[in-house]
Formats: sequence, C-alpha cells, structure tokens
Amino acid sequence: MHLAPHIALIVILTCGIGYVMALAGVQKSALEWRRRQRTCPSCGRAIRARVCDVCTSD
Repeated sequence: MHLAPHIALIVILTCGIGYVMALAGVQKSALEWRRRQRTCPSCGRAIRARVCDVCTSD
C-alpha cells in the first residue's frame, strides 16, 4: 500500500496545528501539563483515591 503525498502532508499539518493549539492552551493557563497532586485539607497527606484514606478510616 502506497501513501499519497497529499495525504501525508495533511496528516503532518494536522498534527502540527494540534501541537501548536495545545502549546497555546498551556501558555494561556487553559490547560495544564500534568494534574496537580491533591492533598487532604485535614491531615495534609496526598489523596490517591476519591477521599482521604487516613481521615475516613474508622
């Protein structure tokens, strides 16, 4: 199977435009590179689940 040059150009341009849009979103603080680690307001430990395991355990 042979890839046509115009299809390859469209794919490369689309990926480039997507990269530039993501970069612009990061610079405008609309996007973040990585989600910040959540901390429990009561004990100050990192929350890995939906709720803090230390504070909710009986």
